[in-house]
Amino acid sequence: MAKKPKNPAPTVRGPRRIAGNLPYLPGSGTLKKAMDGIVGAQRPDKFNADFLESILQLKGGSARATIPIFKRMNLVASDGTPTDLYSRFKTDSGRGSAALLAIKNAYPEIYKRSEYAHSVPDAKLKDIIVEITGLQPNDPIVSYIKATFNIIKSYIGNATTTEESAEADDTSDSGSANGLAGKGAKVGLSYHINIVIPETSNVAVLNAIFRAVKDNLLK
Repeated sequence: MAKKPKNPAPTVRGPRRIAGNLPYLPGSGTLKKAMDGIVGAQRPDKFNADFLESILQLKGGSARATIPIFKRMNLVASDGTPTDLYSRFKTDSGRGSAALLAIKNAYPEIYKRSEYAHSVPDAKLKDIIVEITGLQPNDPIVSYIKATFNIIKSYIGNATTTEESAEADDTSDSGSANGLAGKGAKVGLSYHINIVIPETSNVAVLNAIFRAVKDNLLK
């Protein structure tokens, strides 16, 4: 009779599947390190465990678990190839908008309930997660989802504010006349008219020209 091993290998379990399929990492700090790392690292041919370990110096199961998250964000394609969104995230000017698209890609169910989920308070975000998942508010998974969401959200930061300000400026500029009129402000216009006077010594002709200008233009 075969003897059972005294110390059987532990069963490795992945993240629990929950309603809404909201991605999460118990150690969301590793995701932060990975996202910081890809900004300064050369874009790889494949975003895989070897890249994480050799280039980003991130090892172990928590590092490998970031790969599905990057795929959910569409920063990495299903075959591990970095996408155009990955390249945009690497740039200073495009990082905020890329992060906003990434978080919407990763959490479509949350954005169905709040178009501006990245701007709501933590308490509201938690309520949305509980509503989608059906979990108890004190379930650790709720905190893991919220923490993972907030890691991605942190890269939107000032870029979103800048873009919104730019849009507001564009709107203000395009409708400046209407805006001023609505506030009761006066809009002043100035113009210049050049009159070519024919060479003549006839005073009557000159008087007729200036009379016409006065009667028709200077009213």
